[in-house]
Amino acid sequence: MLSTLLSAVAFGVVLASIIAIAAMGFTIQFGLTNVLNLSYGGVMTIGGYAAYLAVAHGISAWYGLVLGAAAGAVATLAIGHGLLRRFAARGTKVFEMMMVTLGLGLVIDYTLQAISRNNISQFTVLQSAPLHLGPVTLTPTQVIITAIGLAIFIGLEALLRLTRIGKALRAMASDPSLARACGIKTSRIVVFTWLLSGALCGLAGVVYIINAQSIGYTTGELFLPLVIAAAILGGAGSPSGAVLAALLMGIVTQVFSAYGNASYSTAAGFGILVIVLLTRPSAVLSKGENEELALS
Repeated sequence: MLSTLLSAVAFGVVLASIIAIAAMGFTIQFGLTNVLNLSYGGVMTIGGYAAYLAVAHGISAWYGLVLGAAAGAVATLAIGHGLLRRFAARGTKVFEMMMVTLGLGLVIDYTLQAISRNNISQFTVLQSAPLHLGPVTLTPTQVIITAIGLAIFIGLEALLRLTRIGKALRAMASDPSLARACGIKTSRIVVFTWLLSGALCGLAGVVYIINAQSIGYTTGELFLPLVIAAAILGGAGSPSGAVLAALLMGIVTQVFSAYGNASYSTAAGFGILVIVLLTRPSAVLSKGENEELALS
């Protein structure tokens, strides 16, 4: 019984690391632009496929992490700065913009489906002998994934709190109009936000397929609900909140999976979200009440 619990917690921490990487990017993007970007899952899949193709052509999977992050950054910049900004200039509101991103996500998914011919591709790289830590058994790759998540969180917090561009990003997320009045070049901050959040999204897609050992055109979309739930639970624009929420969701879903059925794990994660929405709705809905889109 205890060994099952400890194993579930350990696997939950690994899953939480993947959720956290994606949720940190999502919450920064949402917190600054006020766009609930439902194409985020599609960009995760793009990042995963970039790494898969790199490995298929003889490139190391670790370099695939960089290529996946770069692919996510480019795709997100094209979506946000190239397309969504044009909709915002025409007066598109928050809910309408969410529908636009939903449509973009479907376009990405079905394009990838056509290219991949609806195949699930195996991604069995970086596999090695498991480590036995008492009753817990993890692979070195899973330990590295957890370390990557922690390193990204520390680096992101340092960027936001100790650098000029990080402070400008936080100022714009708090009050875009005041930030412009103070001389902050908001257009550059928005571009930086798209690139940063997209890189985290693409990177999350790569670490996810490394852990899952497979990739398909729906990979990111199937993982997206956990990412959105963690970002909302943690609070818009709060990477630390997203990490804590990801940790909670990762452990809860894996514990339910260990003691019940794997199909119950996602339901357990959303159960946490429902409880928070019922008990503290203002904490998670206040961001959506703001109709201003900060895309330029």
